[in-house]
Amino acid sequence: MKLHEIVDSLIELSTEEMPEEARKSLDDAIDHIVSNMTEQELQGVLHTSIQDTIDEQEIIALKSLMEGNIAVA
Repeated sequence: MKLHEIVDSLIELSTEEMPEEARKSLDDAIDHIVSNMTEQELQGVLHTSIQDTIDEQEIIALKSLMEGNIAVA
């Protein structure tokens, strides 16, 4: 698993329902990982996260277009 995948997985996990103490521990772990990353690693994670988000949005838009839920003007 690559570093950006680990960070993304931890962030995604932090959006799930969990006890406050567990959420605090998870947030602390994310902060620790990110604060120890080099500038290059941070840029890589950010670039990949943005790219993944764009891909997901494009897929949703294409599915909606194919299902007739949206129209192109």
